[in-house]
Amino acid sequence: MQISTSRFGTIEVKPEEIFLFPAGVPAFEDLKQFFFYPIPENQAFTWLQAAADPEVAFLLADPFLFFPGYAVELPASLQEELAIKKPADALVYAVVTIPDGDIRRATANLVGPVVINPTARRGMQIVLEGTKYTTRHPLFME
Repeated sequence: MQISTSRFGTIEVKPEEIFLFPAGVPAFEDLKQFFFYPIPENQAFTWLQAAADPEVAFLLADPFLFFPGYAVELPASLQEELAIKKPADALVYAVVTIPDGDIRRATANLVGPVVINPTARRGMQIVLEGTKYTTRHPLFME
């Protein structure tokens, strides 16, 4: 199917490339379907584009590349909801914010990681409670 996006133009997306976010994403609860739009030759970042809204896309980063001690513990109920049976079933990303377009000031939300089971094609943005992390960890040291 062809999906129009404001950032990447009209792109072809296979149905099996769509992830279902049953609860949507916080502040975008109406949007239930997303897909990756990878950044060529950059394994650290990818876009998560909403299928139903061309304007909504989130820049995601692999938090483990930037924060080696980062850890996410998923409650059993969320593991079940996402059909995660072992840690390898889950992809974990941090949503990146780039203030005023200045990549040097980019931050990652480590409190609200996006967790995706690529096999089950299900995803969710969770909120970690009682954590030392914040919503604005600088990605790059100055």
